Amino acid sequence: MSASFDPTPRPALKKAPDADVHPTTHTVSTTGDAVLEGKLVPVNIKVPKKLRKKAREQAKAAGLTINEFITTAIAEEVRRRSR
Repeated sequence: MSASFDPTPRPALKKAPDADVHPTTHTVSTTGDAVLEGKLVPVNIKVPKKLRKKAREQAKAAGLTINEFITTAIAEEVRRRSR
C-alpha cells in the first residue's frame, strides 16, 4: 500500500442542478467503427427482464432499435476492454 493512501471515504458524486438540460449519462454513438463492420449474425442471449426494459427505453430515447442499441453498447464495451 502506498504511503500517501488515505482510507477516509470521499464524498459521493452529486447530480448537477441542470442535469436534465445537460445530461452526463451515456449516449450511444452511431458513427462507423471497425468493430461494427461486417455481416450481422444472430446471437441468442437471456437477460433479466428489467435490463431488457431499460435497454428498450434508452434505445427509444436515442432513436435506435433495440438491436442497434445493444450492438453499439457491446461494441463500446469491446473497445473499452481492448485498450
